[in-house]
Amino acid sequence: MMQCIEDLWFQRRDLVSDGFDASLDYLGKLIPLEIHAVPSGTQCWTWTVPEKWSVGEAYIEEAGSGRRVLDVADHPLHVVSYSLPVDKELPREELLRHIITNPARPHAIPFGYKYYERDWGFCLQHDRLGEFTKDRYRAVIRSSFEKGTLKVGCCTIPGETEETVALIAHLCHPAMVNDDLCGVAVGAKLAQELAQRKNRYTYKIFFLPETIGSIAYLSTHEEIIPRVSYGIFLEMLGNDNIHALQLTRQGNTRWDRIARYVLRRKGTEFREGPFRMVVGNDEMVWNGPGVDIPTISISRFPYPEYHTSDDTPAIISAERLRESKELVMTMLHILDNDYVPTRTFKGPVFLSGYGLWVKLEENRELNRKMEQVMLRLEGRCSVFDIADELDLDFDYLLGYLDTYYRNGLITKRQLNTKKCGT
Repeated sequence: MMQCIEDLWFQRRDLVSDGFDASLDYLGKLIPLEIHAVPSGTQCWTWTVPEKWSVGEAYIEEAGSGRRVLDVADHPLHVVSYSLPVDKELPREELLRHIITNPARPHAIPFGYKYYERDWGFCLQHDRLGEFTKDRYRAVIRSSFEKGTLKVGCCTIPGETEETVALIAHLCHPAMVNDDLCGVAVGAKLAQELAQRKNRYTYKIFFLPETIGSIAYLSTHEEIIPRVSYGIFLEMLGNDNIHALQLTRQGNTRWDRIARYVLRRKGTEFREGPFRMVVGNDEMVWNGPGVDIPTISISRFPYPEYHTSDDTPAIISAERLRESKELVMTMLHILDNDYVPTRTFKGPVFLSGYGLWVKLEENRELNRKMEQVMLRLEGRCSVFDIADELDLDFDYLLGYLDTYYRNGLITKRQLNTKKCGT
C-alpha cells in the first residue's frame, strides 16, 4: 500500500486528465480493472461530464524584470485545477483576487479547484503574500480544455450470489496522499485479499474521480443499482487520527450495526456521526435520491493537513493503513459469513452431551451466556445479531454454532439483504 502511494501521489490527477488515466493504468497492473469511459459532455442525470483539462506552464512573474515569484513546476498545487488559460499583465490588487491562500495553515499551499466554473487562479502559501510588493505582474497559465473521457476503474470479485457490496475510493486530488490515495491503496489491497477467498457476496471496488465519477458510472449502469446491497466509502485512512464511522442515510441498517460492532470490539477509541455529518463524499450519490444504497464511510477525518501541500507521505504510516484495511476486512467477513440459525430441538439442550459446554477458562464471555445464545435460536436472529446483542466475539460464536449445526440441532438460513430490508 505504501509503495502504491509513493508511486502515485505527485501525479497531476485531475477529474479528467492524463494523470488520472496514468494512475488507473498503474492500478490495473496490481488488480484486474474494467475501465468504464464516459465522454465529456455526456448528460448524467442532472450533471454533465466535464472536459479533459491539461496544464503545461503556469507562473507569475514581475512585470518588467520577468522574475518568477510562483511556478507550477515547483509544485502541482500552485495552479487552481481546471483554471482557464491566461496570459496577461495586471495590477497587484487584481492579481491577488486570483490567488488562494489558507491563513489557518500559512506555510502550506492550499488545494484550489474550479471544476464547474470558468475562471483562473493560483494557490500560494499565505506567509508568502508579503513577497508580492511590485505594482504590476504577469500571470500565465497555459491550460487547455478538450473533449475527453471520464474513466472509472472497477475491480469485480464474483461471489456465490449477485448481491453486491460496493467499495469506493476517489483517485483525483493531485499531489495529496491521505485524501484519498490512502483509500485507493486500501481498496486495492482489499481487492487482492478478497480475490483469494471464497465470498458469498460479489464485491465491486471502484476507483473514480470524486462525485462526478460515481454519478457517471451509476447513471450509465442503472441496472446494477437493485443488486447493490451496501456500499462503503474508503477515505483518509493513513494518518494518526482515530477512526470515524459515518452512518448510512437510513442510520440503523445491519451494515451500520456491523461497522459499529467491529469498531467497538476492536477496543480502540473511535467516533461516530450521522449521514453527511462527519465528512461529505460519494455516499451522497450511492445513498442519495433515486439510488439510496445504504453506504457508510470509514475515515480518519479531520486532520490539519487536509486539502494542502502538507498532505504528503510523511503524515501517514503503513501501520495505520493496515489497521484500516483489517477493520474493513472484518466487516466484510461478518457480512459474508452471517446466517440465521434456527433450532430443531425442544427443551434446553444437554450441552455437555453435545460438546457445547464452554469452560470458564476457555471463554469467560460465552461461559456466562451459553443459555442466552440457546434462547436466541428461534429463527429471528442472525449469528451477528446474537453476537451484537450479547457482546460476543463473532468468530467464536460462529464456531460454537457450527457445533450445534454438526449435531443437527439447528438449520442455517442465508439472509437476503434486499428482502429483509436492513
